[in-house]
Amino acid sequence: MLGCAVAAAVLTGAPARWPSSAGVLLPTVLACWAAAAACVFDERATAVVAVTPRGAAWRRTARAAVALVPLAGWSAIVGTRPGDLPLERPGWWLVGAATIALTAGLAAWASRREVAAPSRALAAVVTLAVISPVVVTSFPGWESVYPVDGFGPGARTFWSVVAASGVVAWLVAMRPGIRA
Repeated sequence: MLGCAVAAAVLTGAPARWPSSAGVLLPTVLACWAAAAACVFDERATAVVAVTPRGAAWRRTARAAVALVPLAGWSAIVGTRPGDLPLERPGWWLVGAATIALTAGLAAWASRREVAAPSRALAAVVTLAVISPVVVTSFPGWESVYPVDGFGPGARTFWSVVAASGVVAWLVAMRPGIRA
């Protein structure tokens, strides 16, 4: 998680230096924070920790608090607008919160299923999923799903569905039950 956070911090200065590339660089910074959220539920000793007297619900709840760190990092970046970029803050906050919530929710669900290191696969998939729309939409001239030149209703709907999926993932992962 620390490595992803450092990479995000280093990349945060890039939009200030190259403001014309902010539409490419901000999703890259978001991908770093989302990858950090994927690392929150890594537990190498899952078989031992799963049977502790405190239980799995306590373990997931304690880790859920740490999942707020990537969200706080992303919020700080959007709030400070590096290089005085003309960001549509509510749109970028929605994009970041939805992405980080879904990523951390999926990692929590994997932890519930006793996956020792969900970040191995999840961080790579999330990074690819966050950066791919930048590349794919630039070739045919489609509207970006990121709020670069405004935040159209299609993009808002898309990110709202991603946010709702994140809420569902959290609810499934945190529900009480006999699973670890």
